[in-house]
Amino acid sequence: MPYTFRSFRKPHVSKIREVTEGTIELRKLMGWSGQGGITTPFTNSVSLISHFKRFESMEEIDQHFEKMSSNKEVGNKISELNSYCDMYANTVFEVLRSPSGPNFENMKKNKYVIQFWMKAKIGKRWDLADAVIKNSVGRNGNMPGISVPIGSMEPGDIVMTAPFPNLSFLPTFEESRSNIKVMESVQDLLIEPPKRHITRLLFD
Repeated sequence: MPYTFRSFRKPHVSKIREVTEGTIELRKLMGWSGQGGITTPFTNSVSLISHFKRFESMEEIDQHFEKMSSNKEVGNKISELNSYCDMYANTVFEVLRSPSGPNFENMKKNKYVIQFWMKAKIGKRWDLADAVIKNSVGRNGNMPGISVPIGSMEPGDIVMTAPFPNLSFLPTFEESRSNIKVMESVQDLLIEPPKRHITRLLFD
């Protein structure tokens, strides 16, 4: 079962550039360069910066972070980055369905990511995941990935993610009617309407 490890930071408004550049440096120290990527604010109203890497098992995550815990350079860089931020959190996501299609196969050509975060009613998390997987539709042969955080997160319980190469790839208001099926299938399972965020996607 694959997993994605993702770190989130909310930088001070004047420190977005420093946190972005510092995240690239941190990933180099951790040996993550060229694996996964970095997201930076675009229409992300909370101005979060994140970076992520895929792992094939929890054991692999354990082994990696045991090794990193003794690396003083990594610890110092994390402390430096966090001094520029109001919030810092690490999260592991279980990947229920990987994204697929031309955009995913040419991942490093993508410049943006769109994510829908959904918050389930109590006891409805599994039904919500099933409904999203069954009813989510792709565009131009691209199917979104579906993942779930292993711990509670304020934005939501289920995340639908799709990378894309440029803004012209986004559906127009009329074209977005294709999402009606999945939204109707989950409306009775949600505490609140899904949140949609678009972020820039960087690769190191």
